[in-house]
Amino acid sequence: MAKHNDPQPLEGPLLWKASDYPDDRSWVRPFEAPMLAEIEAAAQHIQNGKISPEHIRGEDIAMPLTDNFLRDAYADLETGPGFAVLSGIPVEAWGLEISRAALCAIGTRFGRINVQNRERDYLLDVINKSVELSKTFRGYHGNHHLDFHNDGANTAALLCMETAAQGGESLIVSAATLYNHILEKRPDLLPTLLRGFQHHRRNQREAEDPVVTPYRAPVFSFINGVFHSCYSRISIESTREEGIAFEDRDVEALDYLDALMLRPELQVKTQLREGDIQLMNNFTVLHARTAYVDKPGKPRHLLRLWLDDPASRYNGPNKMDFYVPEESRFLQTIGYDSFAAE
Repeated sequence: MAKHNDPQPLEGPLLWKASDYPDDRSWVRPFEAPMLAEIEAAAQHIQNGKISPEHIRGEDIAMPLTDNFLRDAYADLETGPGFAVLSGIPVEAWGLEISRAALCAIGTRFGRINVQNRERDYLLDVINKSVELSKTFRGYHGNHHLDFHNDGANTAALLCMETAAQGGESLIVSAATLYNHILEKRPDLLPTLLRGFQHHRRNQREAEDPVVTPYRAPVFSFINGVFHSCYSRISIESTREEGIAFEDRDVEALDYLDALMLRPELQVKTQLREGDIQLMNNFTVLHARTAYVDKPGKPRHLLRLWLDDPASRYNGPNKMDFYVPEESRFLQTIGYDSFAAE
């Protein structure tokens, strides 16, 4: 199922570079006024019913005009480049609570709203709480630079409520472009990345769970012929402190991949504006964030959803497996045994 013993270059819309998405935002999809009216009504329905994010169901929300628009964005994620930016949510006028409900209503068109951590957050505030990134704490509560990584579930959705005074730029790269480059330039490193690495669970585990995952998560994999990626250098590196040994080739492969992602010509850079929603396929796109400085009294603020889509052709290793494995569709339906003969 997951074998890919004769690597071939990938083709299609998953392959892109910075030059394909210029800074003029010509590729951003703006909401139209009738759509915003539908979304606001859906958000009011959620608010009036006091429906918590985990109980919001798309079939209970009618947005016929907006649905055509969101279907195009879904196609961008599922069969296109793997990301989309939607613009124009009037977050200042709507306020925090209606904006939160609006993001949930929109999110239902991309999957079910999934838990993101052991604290059982389904809708998470990405805001600076001066927490340093470490094996203990994850990076969304600090203002430091975040290295390239994938999130959990099929789709990560970010709604910008407040921008930074300086920095906070979103960076994304195509995992397929990285794969093709390594296949062409350093094919000797590919077996290491296809085999993958164990990950530190950080503070996101039950007491009876091992600190380090008992399985290796491939950085690149092919499941039912579909390309997937899964990467987080910090949770890989943190396993050293638990006695996991690294060979020289392991370090070389990781370093080469990290250096490749830092090439500006491969990165799409986006300074999210208030009311922008960034959607990313967690299996085909890796994302990062530059360090930032908050405005006085107005910290940079994003709302984040993780959306799991059983209808998607993507179902592979991801952070759900490391942090909340009982919620992982991949572990429930396929699992790491599928890589045993790789």
